[in-house]
Amino acid sequence: MVIPVYSEEIVIGPEHLDEMNHVNNTWHIHWMQEVAVRHSALNGWDMARYVERGFAWFVRQHTINYLQQIFEGDTIIIDTWVADMKHVSSTRKYRIRRKSDGQILASAQTRWGLVDLKTGRPHRAPEDLLECFIQLSESLPEEFHEKSERTFGV
Repeated sequence: MVIPVYSEEIVIGPEHLDEMNHVNNTWHIHWMQEVAVRHSALNGWDMARYVERGFAWFVRQHTINYLQQIFEGDTIIIDTWVADMKHVSSTRKYRIRRKSDGQILASAQTRWGLVDLKTGRPHRAPEDLLECFIQLSESLPEEFHEKSERTFGV
C-alpha cells in the first residue's frame, strides 16, 4: 500500500525565528528535505535501501513561494507528494499550512535528480522505484492535483 501524501506537524519555537521574529527561510528547505526523506521511507525507500542499491536523490532545484509569514507559537502542517516521476528525475511538491485555520503559508517544489553514488552521474531509475513513485503520483487525492496546478501554473 502506498501513502501518496505525507503530512507532518511542527510547532514553531524561538529556534526557528530570525531577526524579524518570523520563521527564517532556511527552515523551509530543512523541513522540505526532512519530510521528503520520511515520505520516501514510509513508501519502502529509506536511505539505507538507496545506498545499498548504489544510487540516491540529489536536489537539482528548489522553488518556494512564500505567501504569509510564520511566527513563534504557530503550528504548521507540511504536506508533501510526488508530482511526477521520470527515468532520472522526479518533482516533489509541498504545501505549508497553518493548523488553526488551514491557511496556506507557502507552496514549494523540488526537482530531484537520481544519481549513481560511485560515478556521481545520472542514474536511470530501476523498475521497482519507477513503479512506486509513479503509483504515488497517480494515487493523489484530487485536492493535491488542484493545488499543484494553481500554485505552479502547470
